[in-house]
Amino acid sequence: MRIAAAVLAVVGAALVVAALATAGGGGEGEPADAGRIQRVDAADRAPRGLEVWAAQGCGSCHGFEPANATGTLAPNLTRSLAGRSEEYIRTSIVAPSAEVAPNYGDMMPPGYAKRIAPADLDALVAFLAEGSSR
Repeated sequence: MRIAAAVLAVVGAALVVAALATAGGGGEGEPADAGRIQRVDAADRAPRGLEVWAAQGCGSCHGFEPANATGTLAPNLTRSLAGRSEEYIRTSIVAPSAEVAPNYGDMMPPGYAKRIAPADLDALVAFLAEGSSR
């Protein structure tokens, strides 16, 4: 069952990435989806965060109830982020070695500070903060 869930998460992430890559958009010299990704207003941050979650494949490792993710390789974020600030969540993504979750070691891939566009990171942080505060 876990393998099926992991495969489903990876396939979902691939579909989101493919959809974003083929979306039309920006003007000359601007990435095709820059207008949609770079200009996310506050009301759209959390829903956009679910898209970023899927595109980055977060559910392959992490459990997170608002995303229906059941990954068990890394901490369950529904529990481990409860009561945490957006600043803590952001740091956990862009500098994962800063504070390592007990019993998991330093497993999170580095480089998210460069891999995720700032607006996408904002959206992901908002999604995680909102979902872990329920």
